[in-house]
Amino acid sequence: MNLARYEPPASVSRALLVVILVVAVLLRFPGLGEQSLWRDEAATWLQVNGSLADVIARTATDNYPPLYNLLAWISVQLFGGAEWVLRLPSAVLGVLNVALLYGLGTRIGGRGVGLIAAALLTLSGYHVWYSQEARMYALLACTATAHAWAVVHFLDRPRAARALLLGLSGIPLVYAHPYGALTWVGIGFGALWTIVQRRDWRSLLQLVLAELLVVLSFVPWGLILIGRAKSIADQGFWIGEPTPAYILLQWRKVTSALYILLVLAIPFLIFLRRRNGPGPAAGALPLLLSWTLVPSILGIIASVLVEPVFFDRYLIGSLPGFLVLFALALLMPARTSRQVVLASAVALVVAVATLLFADAKPRQDWRPTIAELRAISQPDDCLAMSYPWDRSVLDYYAPQLGACFMSAIDPGSIAAVPASARIIYLAMQPSDEVAAAVAPLARLRPLLTTRPVHNGELYIFGPLSPG
Repeated sequence: MNLARYEPPASVSRALLVVILVVAVLLRFPGLGEQSLWRDEAATWLQVNGSLADVIARTATDNYPPLYNLLAWISVQLFGGAEWVLRLPSAVLGVLNVALLYGLGTRIGGRGVGLIAAALLTLSGYHVWYSQEARMYALLACTATAHAWAVVHFLDRPRAARALLLGLSGIPLVYAHPYGALTWVGIGFGALWTIVQRRDWRSLLQLVLAELLVVLSFVPWGLILIGRAKSIADQGFWIGEPTPAYILLQWRKVTSALYILLVLAIPFLIFLRRRNGPGPAAGALPLLLSWTLVPSILGIIASVLVEPVFFDRYLIGSLPGFLVLFALALLMPARTSRQVVLASAVALVVAVATLLFADAKPRQDWRPTIAELRAISQPDDCLAMSYPWDRSVLDYYAPQLGACFMSAIDPGSIAAVPASARIIYLAMQPSDEVAAAVAPLARLRPLLTTRPVHNGELYIFGPLSPG
């Protein structure tokens, strides 16, 4: 019996890949500067606005490695500090990820798998969103795909040079995000499982040495992150407890609810012994499953034992592996050209649906609010905000307004404001919380006026009267 699946010719695959990449560019690059920065993106600006030494020093006070900030710093040095400039590295990495995923999928399951996986990532509304954000999530997904490709390259034909490439590709992954280390562990565990199953002890030694290179390269920043982890464990973090409903919600956000039924079918489609189609490349299946599942499992364990750190965008490094699994599952029953085209059409419909029905909310537009603040502010004013951590946005759009900033509304902070200064309170919380928030100010300062602003309200408290 002929078990070969129909594969599109190489020339057709290249043409389709070009179309997919053009679509990826059109979905990610236009509109990079349409939405204003939100607080985390503004924090990126504050960390990259300076010298290279400043970037390293400022990032070391935060909870993640410095690779994205280094890329953003280069972008700022070349093009300035506009919103689109800060987001440019993510857009480039998002498109690069599509090309890398095609190569990985092709290596694992053939050109059909590569094209479907690349198209799914191109049209993933979730991936498009984070390819337009000045944070490290597109970087995490791209470096995970690159490392997985290097691992598969090594598993296909273990050689010292390929082991070195494997190790070198792991370094950007662990320097992308703390979950990069979990993703690296997941991919590495899949490779380890495959090599042990083969009883190829020479390749095992090469793998261990390559992974040791990654570990040694990360030791300096790893020590910094350990210190930050202790602070987080002591002070708490903003992420919710990992209940079963919460865990499913995070994965639904990453993969889209439209995938759920097929996700449930993937284990059966992959492990079932079929008679009408080839399976993935030898050794690829443990790697894909481990890449997809292990980072989540480790994140949940850390959340239960230490502090909740399980959140949807941290899992984006597993999304490419999941999409290759998805493509393999769709093509499992297919053998003829008609069946492959039908499976590809189903994948395209699902991918378009995930793009059209992506549940990402637009970023809050700070620009009109900052413009109104500028219009009413006086040089000696002090500013308070309902969410003090939004100060990073203020420092990006109007740094001069933050010269006198109150990080808390309490009698001590109010007493520290000069008696001759006004206090402007920007309220952006639900209306039923505003009265309680401004009560300390109202007891100590006269309320001069209130006025609505975009997405909030301004409360202006006057100076203290003499005596």
